[in-house]
Amino acid sequence: MNRLFPLPFFTFLRITREHGGIARTGIKNLPGWLIKTILLEPFRWIEIAFFRRKIEQHTITRDPIFVLGFYRSGTSFLHEFISQDQRLRYHSVFQMIFPEIMLTTEKWLSPLLEGICRIFRLQDPVHRIPMSFRYPGEEDGTMTTAVNPRGAQWGYFFPEKMKDHFNRYVLFDDVTETEQQAWTKDFLFLLKKISLSGKGRQLVLKSPPNTARIKLLLSLFPNAKFIFIHRHPVDVYLSNKRFWKVTHRIYALGRIPEMGVNQVILDTYSRMMDRYLEEKSLVPSGQLVEIPYDNLVREPVDTMRAIYRQLGLDDFSHCEKQMQQFADLQQNFVRLKHEMPPDELQLVTDRFERYISHWQYNRKQAAS
Repeated sequence: MNRLFPLPFFTFLRITREHGGIARTGIKNLPGWLIKTILLEPFRWIEIAFFRRKIEQHTITRDPIFVLGFYRSGTSFLHEFISQDQRLRYHSVFQMIFPEIMLTTEKWLSPLLEGICRIFRLQDPVHRIPMSFRYPGEEDGTMTTAVNPRGAQWGYFFPEKMKDHFNRYVLFDDVTETEQQAWTKDFLFLLKKISLSGKGRQLVLKSPPNTARIKLLLSLFPNAKFIFIHRHPVDVYLSNKRFWKVTHRIYALGRIPEMGVNQVILDTYSRMMDRYLEEKSLVPSGQLVEIPYDNLVREPVDTMRAIYRQLGLDDFSHCEKQMQQFADLQQNFVRLKHEMPPDELQLVTDRFERYISHWQYNRKQAAS
């Protein structure tokens, strides 16, 4: 994203080769990558020429607010909710899909894509809401769509490598110090770019892998604020089963193995939560708040007001009206149907007993 060479197309070919190539079932998901790395490449050159130095010299004056939580725990809902505060700057879906060209094209290309979404009534297959390029996005998704080999989300495009990417670029367990420093440099470049596009407003960012990176994030932003949202682990497990099916269909390029998705969810959730519980004590007092997803759904505005108070954020009355208007529109929440074989439910509750007890949930499956 910040260098002219190697060209992204050749980097994408190298990543594809190293991950076992494109599977027959993944051919349908290939055109988007070809458009990004070939047809849109001239816009990337323009962006590098006009903005690279500005990005590198830009200073993030206020440490970000990070929304933490495992996938399908309510992080997207919370992120969109707090983004109603116009004093904050979030990372849009457009920027997540087109990070290389967002400074030069977002103003004119995003409205065009929004119009296409409305005309054809396109739906977001993951969140089951109308598609929009203005919704908040995720930095780890951006690190991957920027054709960065160190993007943590390559495991969704090449499922056989999911465990490897999770270990290396979520937990940083199997990487050298040099490689972690390279990831950090790219991450900071991205955040500076987002901050520059938002004219220096305080960033509010959401990417589930950050839940396992508190120590790293504090080394970069000592005054960062953290909002951790949690949901009954069994509900998270059930929602992730559907999430994996959808992502395999719309993202996977490589072969989808008989990998035992259930086990992947159990392992990644456990390891991410273990790392979070290990590192959250590093956060200085007044910089971390934990909220249950159910509280946010039942009492959204009151919960947001409490978050602002506990973290010492800017005056809540400034954005309370916008928060209330957003909450009033959120009438229909997807209700999970709790249909799970007894032996599977027993396995999940046994495996997640530590987290169910820690957040004082009932051991039985929670009502959504």
